[in-house]
Amino acid sequence: MKLGRYIVASALLFALVATQLAGAAGGFEARAKRPAYDSSSLELVAAGSYVGEVARPSLRVTVCLRKKIGRQSFAIECETSSARGRRVKATVSVPGCVTGTWRTTVVGEAFNRRGTLVDQSSAVSRKFRC
Repeated sequence: MKLGRYIVASALLFALVATQLAGAAGGFEARAKRPAYDSSSLELVAAGSYVGEVARPSLRVTVCLRKKIGRQSFAIECETSSARGRRVKATVSVPGCVTGTWRTTVVGEAFNRRGTLVDQSSAVSRKFRC
């Protein structure tokens, strides 16, 4: 019976340490906004961001406007932005609004001080039709 207590206690201690280590790594998330047509500038604009719980020395986000032609989706215009800290944002635009289905895709990356990739995540927005 005493052996069972030690097993349960050590399992709980292990679970506590594992959750602390997972929290220390910090979670990151890519976010993609649905494209929108700006009638004042006559441009189709897309925006995205990469956000984390922990500040990092280097973050990078790539935001692309993709157009669906038939069954294929093509990146029409992309923009990459870098920053340090917890958040990086980028916007991309194309002139006019060509008829069809458009989406915003976002790929975010976090790097440590040595330049090693720590985390990567992506997101895709809802469809926008011109």
